[in-house]
Formats: sequence, structure tokens, C-alpha cells
Amino acid sequence: MTPHSPFPEHIIRVNAVGRRPAYWRVAEHLWGENCNVDSDGDSRSQDDEEWTELTLSLRGQSDQRVDVDPVAGQPSFLAVRSTNQALAEKVAAFISGAGQ
Repeated sequence: MTPHSPFPEHIIRVNAVGRRPAYWRVAEHLWGENCNVDSDGDSRSQDDEEWTELTLSLRGQSDQRVDVDPVAGQPSFLAVRSTNQALAEKVAAFISGAGQ
């Protein structure tokens, strides 16, 4: 579960073979251009498409957080986690389509 959340966490596994959209593109896909977000992850640069860990949260909206992490023992998969099911689904679909 996401820390401090009384709501169940939704987890969607995504095939992670290939490139992923840059982290900022994921944020803009969710909340629009110039959205005010907190982010964390393992991107080596702003436009890195090979990241494997990402946390995004819309500032001021506690239900607007999503975490993406590698699935243990399955390097070709990522787990998209959020207490907001629609948010998790939107990120999973965007990552699966490589941001297209």
C-alpha cells in the first residue's frame, strides 16, 4: 500500500521490454502540460527512456500518486501501483504504448 493511505492499492503489471516515455511525458499525459508534480526515480536524464523506477504525485492532491517499480525476479515487467485505479490504468496503458 502507498504509505499513509487507508485505501487499497491497485497493481497492474506491464511488459517493460523496450523504451518507455520520458518521466515528464507520463506526468503531462496524466495531468496536462506544465503540471505541478513531485517526481522521483532512476532516470539518468530528463529524456531518459530506459528508466525502471518512477514515482509521480500531483502536488496538493493526495489521491493523485502513482509508483512504477520493477517486478522482483521478472526483469521484463514493471508494476504500476496506485490507490487510484483509473490513474494506475492510465499510466499502464501509456507505458505499454511507449507514450504513443
